[in-house]
Amino acid sequence: MKTSSSYKMRIDIGQLLDNPDAYLVHDVMSVTGASVLVPCKVPIGKIIEGLEKPGKLIETLDRMGVKKVEIAVPNEIDDAEMMVRLKELDPSVTIVDNEVTRRAQTVVDEIFSQASIEEKFSIPVNVVSELGRDISAEVAKTSQIALSMVESNLDSYSRDHALNVSMLAGYISKKLTETEKIAPSMVEKAVLSGLLFDIGKTAVPREILQKAGKLSPEEMVIMKSHVRESVSICKLSGVNDKDILDGIASHHEKYDGSGYHKGLVGTQIPILARILAVADTFDAMTSQRVYKDAVSSKMSFNFIMSANETEFDPDICKIFLAGMGIYPPGTIVELSDGRVARVAAVTAGNLLQPKVTLKENGVQRVIDLHAENLFIKRALDVALKEPVDLFSMPME
Repeated sequence: MKTSSSYKMRIDIGQLLDNPDAYLVHDVMSVTGASVLVPCKVPIGKIIEGLEKPGKLIETLDRMGVKKVEIAVPNEIDDAEMMVRLKELDPSVTIVDNEVTRRAQTVVDEIFSQASIEEKFSIPVNVVSELGRDISAEVAKTSQIALSMVESNLDSYSRDHALNVSMLAGYISKKLTETEKIAPSMVEKAVLSGLLFDIGKTAVPREILQKAGKLSPEEMVIMKSHVRESVSICKLSGVNDKDILDGIASHHEKYDGSGYHKGLVGTQIPILARILAVADTFDAMTSQRVYKDAVSSKMSFNFIMSANETEFDPDICKIFLAGMGIYPPGTIVELSDGRVARVAAVTAGNLLQPKVTLKENGVQRVIDLHAENLFIKRALDVALKEPVDLFSMPME
């Protein structure tokens, strides 16, 4: 599952010493600005352990006019232990089998690596199809898709992004079949589309893919070409399913018609493309990249829901909401009793009171907020500013 290693919060300067494990997000400079008075990224406890009177530091900062500071608080939840506790509380919780995930990562990594390094733009269709069937079977019995998504690092982004998008697209499709909006056969097609939709990026120069700044108009044209390259590679490799090819070809179309390449509007956009758009956006926003930091699951969720009917199909947004919850797994939250916890799993039928995990006195617990008569007061890992528009990022 994608998780954040810490969460940020603004506190009054008088609370600083109450958070010895936390660290400042920014240096506090001296009045002249010539030296660092309190360094960032050093635990507060370490900073004050050598001070005879730690309270003097607070007094000094207060005299300087520093009334509030932004701190990062470490999140020390162990995911493996969390899953054990979660299953004890709710045996119905299921996720994609780790063995299937590992095998999928290996297969997708080999495909992307071969295409990128050897410039052999072909796909072992039989292998990918078998993998698609396995992932589809796992997704069919998965109750918590967010817990199945893997955390990407800079070296494996393409591989893990494809896997996450395929699982999330499959999950959304499965939910759509339950309302008879699409045929059951589309679930496996959604998974395969997710595995293959970005293969064309292997034909885009790395300096454009990983450019830190805004792309020039010429570079944007090259970047957008990855869609056609993906379709071309799939066709040359023997992928001939029209639904899959149409989904890949249109995954950057927007619901209001402002996307590319055809400017399709609403349901003119193939259903698989509309599904991929949501899955692609969520995973891309929550992934660390060379040119951008990852944002929280909650912020990514907020972005998608705010773009309902503009970038995204509202029906798919509703399905996404039901699967992720108001507070997606991984979100750091403050509870109504003041404790800080991390959302562990969505509670079916009660999106406002998910199951959360917290650590107290060295012991990790998972609790059901409804059963404990608790609620979430606020999300703590949502940045103070709104996220940038994903569609203006270089990856597009």
